[in-house]
Amino acid sequence: MLGENEEIKQVPVVKDSYNLVYMVEHQKLKLINHIRPIHLLTTLALYLMGSGFARYLGERIDYSTFLLGLAWIFSVQLGFYFLGDHFKIPFDRGLFARFPVKTDENSPDSYHPREILLYISVSFFTAGAVLSSLLILQGVLNLSIAVLMGLFFVGFLLLVVPGISLVHSGVGEIITSFTLVIIPPAFAFFMQYGSLHQILTLGIFPLFPLHAALIILLQLKRYSDDLKQNEKNLLVRIGWVQGIFIHNLMVLSGFLLFGAAVLFGFPVRLIGLVFLTLPVAVYLIYYLSKLKDGAPVRWPLIRLLSLVVFFLPVYLLTYSSWVK
Repeated sequence: MLGENEEIKQVPVVKDSYNLVYMVEHQKLKLINHIRPIHLLTTLALYLMGSGFARYLGERIDYSTFLLGLAWIFSVQLGFYFLGDHFKIPFDRGLFARFPVKTDENSPDSYHPREILLYISVSFFTAGAVLSSLLILQGVLNLSIAVLMGLFFVGFLLLVVPGISLVHSGVGEIITSFTLVIIPPAFAFFMQYGSLHQILTLGIFPLFPLHAALIILLQLKRYSDDLKQNEKNLLVRIGWVQGIFIHNLMVLSGFLLFGAAVLFGFPVRLIGLVFLTLPVAVYLIYYLSKLKDGAPVRWPLIRLLSLVVFFLPVYLLTYSSWVK
């Protein structure tokens, strides 16, 4: 009987262990939701690309400056992500339809009180201020870099702060793409090269419409929910049929800009590999054009193709600039 009782007493321990594992995994899922890994990956890839362009032009990479700049960008970016979740204005919610940001402060199982999100945000901003001071002490900061840092900060500010947030104004997607796609590579390039060069402008501006198209397409899955909740993002304002048309137009314009870049002197050996993505882009446009005719919607395929159309050119440009 004693052995049986001991076995019975061990059951709650096993149950508690299971609950602990579940809570840890739940916390990991919510942490992924807060840090926006797709956006962080976008920033990292484009930052590497900007530095790669400087390296291609013959500049020797200062890795201490490189790491300080990257840390500053991540600090500001993560600070605004947590701040947006604190204010319940999550940054670019369309990318995370499967992991919506929800915080029930009255629930005993609430994973993050809003105050904690605010404290984390302030911690990242403090780190960003310290890193800014280190950049000043290193003598790296000039007017151009300071302007880019200011634009990066203001871009996020216009999207996540109540009262001034433009996330549902119809231009939130444009501000998002400009902040994430234009500023990080330009910031990295100026940190290493020190001045503007046409290889930077010709290399990064074609990515702007590709990223805007990515955001529009990834919002498509939750279009009906956004419509019911009267959330006036760009896709809701123009309708999903017109949204697909604009997406396709943006994808085509991105590759046309890549072609124009060659005509204006962008090195073919840098940009040539980008056109390997063109068949994928053409298939995505063809597939989406069939949706209005009643073709079956395969969300995993749409999501994969949309990510490939943006990230593969970024990867190929980055690879070419660092290797060649």
